[in-house]
This record gives sequence, structure tokens and C-alpha cells, in this order.
Amino acid sequence: LDDVKGRMLEDIVLLETCKAATRSQEVFKFKFDIRGEYDMVIYDKNTNTCRIYEVKHSDKIVEQQTRFLRMEELNEITEKRFGKIAGKYVIYRGKTQDVDGIQYVNVEEYLNSLALLKKYNSTNKNKTNS
Repeated sequence: LDDVKGRMLEDIVLLETCKAATRSQEVFKFKFDIRGEYDMVIYDKNTNTCRIYEVKHSDKIVEQQTRFLRMEELNEITEKRFGKIAGKYVIYRGKTQDVDGIQYVNVEEYLNSLALLKKYNSTNKNKTNS
């Protein structure tokens, strides 16, 4: 059941992030040929930077959650393909905080910020189209 909840949360976060993304951003899950994956990558074509994410159903901070975010080999592959990594994140059900350079972000806060961003983007889009 926890695995199903985890996959559902990943899908919700990915879908909502895609809906809030700007035209210069690509949002996707990235699987490596060698091993591992990022649950979400946000690539900004304008700045040639990316942010990498793990999405966890847990409310606990566990070092194992960040293993792929910390793997130098995976980071190098990512930067060759999607530009400099501008941030590493774990979206989870616990408190928002920084742990050794990785941002742990509460999922509810993250999704609420997307809703505000989406509203802001649509308001500005309407102003420029007027």
C-alpha cells in the first residue's frame, strides 16, 4: 500500500508541476541507463539549468532518500544533458528544511506554491495578451 501511495504522490507532483511550468521549462521523470532515476527534473531551456527531485510519501528524513541526488556519476550525466544543477530537492510529507545542501520541501506547501505560480502566470499572460 505504501508503494502505491508513493507512486500516486509522484504522479500528482509531476502532473501539477507540468501544469504550472512555463514555456521555457520541461518537466519529466528521468531514468538512467546505468542505474537509478530522478522522480522529477525541471529543465529550464532559457538558463540551461535544471533542478532534480525525489518524491517520497514519508514524513521522515532518511539519507537513503537522497542517494541518487548525491551520486556524482548521475550528477555529471545530468549536467552534460540538462545544464548546471541549480538545486536538489526531496518533496515529502515532513517539515520544509535544508539538510546538507538538499532542500526537503513539504508536499502540501510545494503544491500550494504551484497553484499560486499557475495563477500568477495566467494573470500575467492575460495582461500581455490584452
